[in-house]
Amino acid sequence: MEPMHTTQDLSLQLPRDIYWLIVHTLHKLLPPAPTDDPDAAARRDRAAIAEVASMLPGNAEEATLAAQYVATKAFALHCLQAARDHPGDVACLVKCTAQAARMTREERGLRTLLQRLQAERRKRETSPAATDSAAWVEHCAIGLMAQALPDPPPPAPPPPEPSAAAEPPAAAEPPADDEAAADEAPADAVTSPADLYAIMYPRRAALIRALGGLPQPCDFGPPPPELVHAIVTGTSPTLIALDRENAMA
Repeated sequence: MEPMHTTQDLSLQLPRDIYWLIVHTLHKLLPPAPTDDPDAAARRDRAAIAEVASMLPGNAEEATLAAQYVATKAFALHCLQAARDHPGDVACLVKCTAQAARMTREERGLRTLLQRLQAERRKRETSPAATDSAAWVEHCAIGLMAQALPDPPPPAPPPPEPSAAAEPPAAAEPPADDEAAADEAPADAVTSPADLYAIMYPRRAALIRALGGLPQPCDFGPPPPELVHAIVTGTSPTLIALDRENAMA
């Protein structure tokens, strides 16, 4: 029987898992939505996702730092709002203002660190040899850590066939709220690896789709063959948008 965790499978699944974890972590850690409107929390989450994406994270470390920056920035603004909501409470005003100032400093430090890491990565990507070396180290690290993962539990046995006299089972109740539904959403529903690559490297993904494969010679770190195939053959809205941009170009 083949092992449940393979380096190749994990290397393709890893970006999806990272962004799934970031989205659900932000959902739980961001300050409350500004209104009690049922759609307000979803709007807050989508705004946070857009801000993380606008920082163009290129790997797991950069994505995590971008999410930390967005959450810290949101809480700094939340502290300022709390100070504004209690103008007559001097103690609250001083405490909230000081907390906002501290978190603003942390926010700027995270942004500076992220920009430095991105500059180092982009400098490394100008050298194919350095890019290949970094990709191989990352590949080996994933493989070694994958070996330490426990095997997933065996699938549950199928339920017994109901007898003719048995009553039909009651319909499952819907989740109590949007948060419960978000927690039960499968990881596949977040973003596919091909879509993530297109979000992080839109020009590379557009070129791969236009050529039907990698350019020759390839002047950037090539993605795995399975990911190249998914980018070329994918039909998601993100990938279709690349085709429209290529057509206009």
